[in-house]
Amino acid sequence: MPFIIDDLFLRMLGISIPPFDMLWLMEQIRDYAYTEMYDTEKINSQLKENRLLYEFDEITKEEYEKRNEKLNHKLKMANHVNHANMRDRVNALR
Repeated sequence: MPFIIDDLFLRMLGISIPPFDMLWLMEQIRDYAYTEMYDTEKINSQLKENRLLYEFDEITKEEYEKRNEKLNHKLKMANHVNHANMRDRVNALR
């Protein structure tokens, strides 16, 4: 905990230490990747699109079921990840 407080205090003073900045940048990239990968609205849209493709005979029943299963699993994981705090997110993916 003191490490985090020191890092925040240094940032408030405008002091930049490259290794700490690199860690912060990596955390920001990780957080952005999580929000992009586990966007429930996007997954729901893909589920709707899959259903419409099947209803208009654009894809076969086997393709529909296969995609539907993958998307439902992805949605379940997204809900799990979005409801967990940041420390638990890494564990949820394993």
